[in-house]
Amino acid sequence: MSGRTEPVVDVRGLWREFPAEGGRRSLLRVLRGAVQGNGGAAPPRRALQDVSLTAHRGDRIAVVGNNAAGKSTLLRIVAGLLRPTRGTVAVRGEMVLLTALGLGMVEEVSVLENTYLYGALYGVDPARMRLAIGDILGWAGIAGFEHAKLKTLSAGTRARLAFSVVRHIDADVFLIDEAMSAGDVTFAAKCRAFFEEPSSRDRTFLIATHDMDLARSFCASALWLHEGRPMEFGDSRAVVDRYLQAQLPRGPGG
Repeated sequence: MSGRTEPVVDVRGLWREFPAEGGRRSLLRVLRGAVQGNGGAAPPRRALQDVSLTAHRGDRIAVVGNNAAGKSTLLRIVAGLLRPTRGTVAVRGEMVLLTALGLGMVEEVSVLENTYLYGALYGVDPARMRLAIGDILGWAGIAGFEHAKLKTLSAGTRARLAFSVVRHIDADVFLIDEAMSAGDVTFAAKCRAFFEEPSSRDRTFLIATHDMDLARSFCASALWLHEGRPMEFGDSRAVVDRYLQAQLPRGPGG
């Protein structure tokens, strides 16, 4: 963990609610509401309930939990894509949210054009892209294929290309939402090697993941969410072990 200076990410008492069923009410619910006196409104769905965490420069925090635990919602609120129902979020420095690697690329144009396009989507300076293009294609394992159409690449290769561009994003805070799940074992290993580069040591990472090995080995801390509620926040190995233990089926005696 880095020095205890002012937090780079400061989340306090975060709640996020979504209208049930898109806010629509059936005739049955309206009639039932008239009897019960609540107008037939379904209670909102709570995606997050009183979640807090702080991250300092250089911190690496995993966010773990089952599907629908609220992991993606948390990252989208930190990124400013969603507003919290209650609570506050403060982020100091440049931030990038990585999710669905390759989203925004165009199948009918070349690999080279897509590389510049993807860099532009994340604000990478075109001059920097020109200098880095050889490294980007080489890291992705597609040197010599820059003039091929994107649609000729496999899904895994597209993910490698997208992440290779991401390596050149100049950001202080990286919010990663299962972005490494699209590739193979080699791809995941290369991503982890990027995290360990000297240039990444002062960056702050908040990673929503189902990869418990990544959570244990790369992240010093972990936040465990369950149905939007924070169950535990602390040492990653201890939190992951307790999370996994909770997933084991219980016998008749509980």
